[in-house]
Amino acid sequence: VGTRHHGGVLEEADVHVSVAIVPPDHVLDDVEAAVARTPAPAGEFDRVHRGALMLPVFSLGNVARPEVTAVAQFLRDALDRSATPPQVRFAGVWALEAEGDPTVGLPLDGEVGRVDELVRTLWDLVTVRGFFVDRRGWAGRLTVGSVTATTSLPFLERLVADLGTYTSPSWPVSAISLVRQRFDTPGLDSAEVVDEVLTDLD
Repeated sequence: VGTRHHGGVLEEADVHVSVAIVPPDHVLDDVEAAVARTPAPAGEFDRVHRGALMLPVFSLGNVARPEVTAVAQFLRDALDRSATPPQVRFAGVWALEAEGDPTVGLPLDGEVGRVDELVRTLWDLVTVRGFFVDRRGWAGRLTVGSVTATTSLPFLERLVADLGTYTSPSWPVSAISLVRQRFDTPGLDSAEVVDEVLTDLD
């Protein structure tokens, strides 16, 4: 009840586990197509791998399988899933707007206030479980890549202009994902959704 499994199996070794909002495949397909419409010269833009296109909510740290299973079940039992999920989309662009931050991202649009409320609820719930939560990890945007030391101003201006007019398909935030990253397969593409906690009763 209240879960969708992706077939991922947590092994006995500790893994780095995060809680995140993962957009559905058709939305990510559209996002990747939008980013690809602005060709990047070699070395000027580090695109995020498909497996890491998600909105991190917080990290649980190095958590072994039994505790991950327990946290997922705890969230299923504790979340109020009686309301319809918030409807969101990506609209516009966020680029290099914080000092020292080289990322380019797509901000959430739509029922963002309800998503923020869900995130705050998740923070409070895992604190009850004894986890320390760094609330600065939630940004409400999807990072699609980062500029590099060789990024040219003309390319960056084209990218920002193109993404600035972008609007993704909308979707309901109907699940929260538990995502792991294996230590023995470093890199952004090694992220794997191992479980989901539904936010509604469907």
